[in-house]
Amino acid sequence: MNRLLLLLLSVPFIGFSQQRDPVDSLKSILPTTREDTAKINILNEISGLLKRDKANEGLNYAGQAIALSKKVNFNRGLATAYFNRGIMLLSTNKVDSARSDLQNAIVIYREEKHLSGLAEAYNEMGTLLRIQGKQSEAIVYFQQAATMFEKVNNSLGSSDCLTLIANNFNQLLEFDKALATYKKAYALRIKINRPDKAAQSLAGIGLTYRNMQIYSKGDDDTNFKLAIQYMMKARKVFINANLTRNIALIDKEIGVTYLQQLDYNTALQYLNFAEERFKLIDYKQELGALYRAIGQCYLNLKRFAEAKKYIDRALEAAIAEQYLQHIEESYESLYNYYKLTGNSAAALASHEKWMDAKDSLTERKNFDKVLEMTRKYETEKKEQQINILNKENTIQKLSIAKQKTTMGIVVGISITVIAFAALLYNRNKNKQKIVLQEHRLEQRAELTKAVIEAEEKERVRIASDLHDGVGQLFSAVKMNLNGLIERVDMPRDEDRFLAEKTLALVEESCKEVRYISHQMMPNMLLRSGIASDVKSFIEKIDSEKLKVKVEANGFKDKLESNVEIVLYRVIQEAVNNVIKHANATLLDIKLNRETSGISATIIDNGIGFDTTAIESFSGIGLKNIAARVEYLKGTVNFRSAPGAGTSLRVWVPVV
Repeated sequence: MNRLLLLLLSVPFIGFSQQRDPVDSLKSILPTTREDTAKINILNEISGLLKRDKANEGLNYAGQAIALSKKVNFNRGLATAYFNRGIMLLSTNKVDSARSDLQNAIVIYREEKHLSGLAEAYNEMGTLLRIQGKQSEAIVYFQQAATMFEKVNNSLGSSDCLTLIANNFNQLLEFDKALATYKKAYALRIKINRPDKAAQSLAGIGLTYRNMQIYSKGDDDTNFKLAIQYMMKARKVFINANLTRNIALIDKEIGVTYLQQLDYNTALQYLNFAEERFKLIDYKQELGALYRAIGQCYLNLKRFAEAKKYIDRALEAAIAEQYLQHIEESYESLYNYYKLTGNSAAALASHEKWMDAKDSLTERKNFDKVLEMTRKYETEKKEQQINILNKENTIQKLSIAKQKTTMGIVVGISITVIAFAALLYNRNKNKQKIVLQEHRLEQRAELTKAVIEAEEKERVRIASDLHDGVGQLFSAVKMNLNGLIERVDMPRDEDRFLAEKTLALVEESCKEVRYISHQMMPNMLLRSGIASDVKSFIEKIDSEKLKVKVEANGFKDKLESNVEIVLYRVIQEAVNNVIKHANATLLDIKLNRETSGISATIIDNGIGFDTTAIESFSGIGLKNIAARVEYLKGTVNFRSAPGAGTSLRVWVPVV
């Protein structure tokens, strides 16, 4: 949903005023420091101060600390150096390297039993994973961080964990719980006199109100107003503290909120503020979301040239950021741009990439896992106490009633035997269910096969009757009528015109009968193969109404005729559906034959449909497609949405 609070959590608060730059002070004493461990500590202090806003400069000092720590075997200093460098690599979008450094820091902190350092490293690793959209893995690290902070009595760390848990509630759309947890974190941060952290809680409350407004789908904009109110309070604190990174992030979120209120000009004002500050600190993590929001504003204002520039930047930044949600959203914006500017071909290509990115997006709402981890955090101490009491109770019972031990063993064995017998019974029962299910599937497959084969035989019979019966009769009528016209003298122009018109109708009827018979049983299938016959079928479609592109690769050898016929029918049914229902202007058909099977992709730019309602459709076209592909033991996948075109992907194995 959003990552602002996670990004803000790791920002240190230096103070509201500083008399002297501590980095310059540390740099001045570094050359005169002779002891290696002291030098490592100073290098780590410098990189720690630079890691948030001047990452490129800080990387050099962290690298020096790592090299010197390895040389003198100073593990504590090495862990801190890895930790600092990991944060700086993350802020410059070098995600894989950042993850490696943070993992090294975690291993060393654990060996050194440095709990506070371990807590910080867990927290940063969770942030990295969440940025990548790996929610389940991130939750594990946040939980471990919470445990470590509690062990070292770190109230600030505990408040950070409350914020992380509140973020999880936001992800689960449990906004009331999220608000309560953010407010609890805010109270704790005020108590420990951390106005910067308290401002982060205010920002979280604002984001929650914004989410409540989005998901409420009502006309009342009260929650939007509350969202802006809390975000502005947070912004004022960040400005007073001169926290450039935090100001940039909150400006981005304020801009996005105004964008969702359809106030595009005000949104652009804050989004441009954010862009300026991001450039000032060379911060790249949020650029994908920022550029997409700016592009969306320009798109809604119909300033298309500026919109395209920022949408392209958004996609480039999202790919560099390796964040699937931003990639998906960027392709969606690109699709909307091309659709609004009338570029149907580019819109179709962007739609396909949008759907692919959507399919690859990691599931973000693992409800059971989040509740399990949250419950584990809240009850860990109680469980430990219960375990201790249970052990004490067990010892007491053993000392008081030793004579019951034998009886307990006998009862235990009996229960085990009964449980084993029940397990065997259930296992046999399940086996019978599986056998019955397999038998039903075999019967269904045989029935489908019989229906399709009977249908094809009937097609062949009707096609033959049309071609050899009705077709021959029409040919004879045409020949006789032509001879009659040549022999009979027709002095009146009206009579000759009528005769010629009748002859033309007979000739057109001959062609129609031949076309229908070929469609019902295409003779080219048995001679040239499916690729040629599909192209022949497409050539007969009116290109003025529907432009069709066909691409076929790998079809050198003929397939088993049954496979070719069934697959041809699938493509024919799909194309006919597009012609009848899609109102499309572009259709793209791709056929690829590989060693293991054939893939067919049919994509149109039509009106689309709701794929969740396929079962309720009154027509049988889609059901016929599914049944035929199932007969070939293949797979079929429909992807569509109202107004977004349709993509049909078919794969069938070839033995």
